[in-house]
Amino acid sequence: MAKSSYAKHEILEVHEILTVKSACAAKSSLMQGLASDKKLKQLLEEDAKISQDAISELKGILEEVK
Repeated sequence: MAKSSYAKHEILEVHEILTVKSACAAKSSLMQGLASDKKLKQLLEEDAKISQDAISELKGILEEVK
């Protein structure tokens, strides 16, 4: 198994960012249903997608270090 090129504090920071991005994605997804403004709904949808993409990327990084 290859050694990780990440220090322990970097891995912890990735976990922290993943937690924040997960909260962002959840909030944006929930707020879409409450928003009545079309532009706001679109922005929330875009934000949820960007957050989901970031979550996937961060999970990939964490899989590397296992």
